[in-house]
Amino acid sequence: MHGRMALLVAAVLIVILAVSCEAEVESKAPNQIGSEPTSSSTHNLVCTDCQLVDVTRVVDGDTLDTSVGRVRFFGVDTPERGKSCFQEASDFTRMVAGSKVRLETGPRRTDSYGRRLAYVYESSGESIDAQLISGGFAVAWTRDGQHRDYLTSLEENARRTRTGCLWK
Repeated sequence: MHGRMALLVAAVLIVILAVSCEAEVESKAPNQIGSEPTSSSTHNLVCTDCQLVDVTRVVDGDTLDTSVGRVRFFGVDTPERGKSCFQEASDFTRMVAGSKVRLETGPRRTDSYGRRLAYVYESSGESIDAQLISGGFAVAWTRDGQHRDYLTSLEENARRTRTGCLWK
């Protein structure tokens, strides 16, 4: 009986930890101001309780140096140095990242260069990955990731509406 109780408590703790580490999908009202039409609703990835770290340098559009080391954004690819849209993507990341970001681990912890892989969020919890893709600064990964389907749908929309420097 005591063993079953301990097993039950352990299972409950694991579920609580797993749920608290996941990002939520939160609905936001459309932007009613501005000249461009908006859809009836916009969805953003939000993670207000993900690990908060200091940003020490923006390397490029999808890589940051942080207080926990170099972090490669999970789920997005921005253009490399020398390619069209590189500067715009890097500047956008610099603007939205600010001095602190939140990190959510994806299914793989590191890439082939040993960089930490993570979904990256503004300190407020808004997904920078989603903003890069929907703004037309990045493409979505199609290989893996808990937010893959959502991010690829944002890319499809950005392509269709010719949003940002990648799809003009």
